[in-house]
Amino acid sequence: MFAALAPFLIKWYDFSATQVLVLTAMEPFFAAAVSIPLGILADKYGGRSVFTLLLLSITLPLFFGYFAQGYYTFLLVGTLLGLGGATFVVGNAHVSSWYPKSKQGTALGIFGMGNVGITVGMVTVTFLITGVLSGPDSWRLIFPIFGVATLLMALVYWFFTSDPPNRKLKKTSLREIVAVYRSGVVVWLVPYLYWVSFGTLTFFASAMSIYLLDQWHVDAIQASMVYTPPLVICVAATRPLGGWLADRSDTFRILSWLFGIMVVLALLMAMQISLPLVLFAMYGLALLSGAAAAAVIKLIPMYFVHVGAVSGLAKAAGAACGFTMTIILATSKQLLGGYTLGFAIWALMNVAAFYIVLSRVGFRDTKPLTEPSGTKEILTSSA
Repeated sequence: MFAALAPFLIKWYDFSATQVLVLTAMEPFFAAAVSIPLGILADKYGGRSVFTLLLLSITLPLFFGYFAQGYYTFLLVGTLLGLGGATFVVGNAHVSSWYPKSKQGTALGIFGMGNVGITVGMVTVTFLITGVLSGPDSWRLIFPIFGVATLLMALVYWFFTSDPPNRKLKKTSLREIVAVYRSGVVVWLVPYLYWVSFGTLTFFASAMSIYLLDQWHVDAIQASMVYTPPLVICVAATRPLGGWLADRSDTFRILSWLFGIMVVLALLMAMQISLPLVLFAMYGLALLSGAAAAAVIKLIPMYFVHVGAVSGLAKAAGAACGFTMTIILATSKQLLGGYTLGFAIWALMNVAAFYIVLSRVGFRDTKPLTEPSGTKEILTSSA
């Protein structure tokens, strides 16, 4: 929502590009902060109740947004709307609990297609501002419009979903769930891989409309409705493919190819040769990162029982990447007058992810709970 609003806020409130980049970074920041506890709660109490309560909570900042005035008020609203990004970890735990491990990659890839909602939101916000809510301050109605939609979805989720029958309620203590974070290096390598893969979406969705406007002088409406939304569609479209491939082949081999090509595209983007080449690199990265994110998520039920707890850590990493990289990009612009350093740092992060999956460092000495493919289907006991 705020990524779509950003170009207009620059015009209406005379905010600088750096200010707006910080504003859009607050959503993934808060999503990162709450993902871990929400993942733990989803493991302990089940996805249905936690997801419903989370949707109800999101309606509060949405309705409050109608009254927002000034930069710091927008900053508060934008931060609280990070709850929307945190829904992924709860849904991931809920979906994975319904499927055997040999099908979880595909199931979670299909679930990940929900990321297309970001595109729907961006296009809807821009369309309403430019075509429907054109009167003075009438654009603020986008907040209650989204608030009503979220409230309805909370009711739908409560009445039309359920927790799996094999789930054993409250049999696992909080101490046992938290202990997974001390279980070894793999529990931290998986979130880093998700930092780079899913982080591509959170980073690009937060910053690209502002970057295109400021660096390449793309029209604000085009940046929000034409150039940025396809990024999200690319990520969402390839997630089922990535999960399907991870179910049927060696996950690390798939990730090696994906991250290897992503390194090349990230370096191309850092060069900033021309707008067409930048767009080519952006959309290529989006396509590959969607498949990579689904394959990384496949690793979680392979190596961990408490899917929600580890998913929360991974989601926190992916959201934190969006916040961190947007701030790095803003700092690069503020201190050096350009974005090259920010994108160079992003390329190095892709290089590190490629090295991890190619060498399998940390994973070689850790035995998975189940073989990645061709094994007996074992239902996960986590929620």
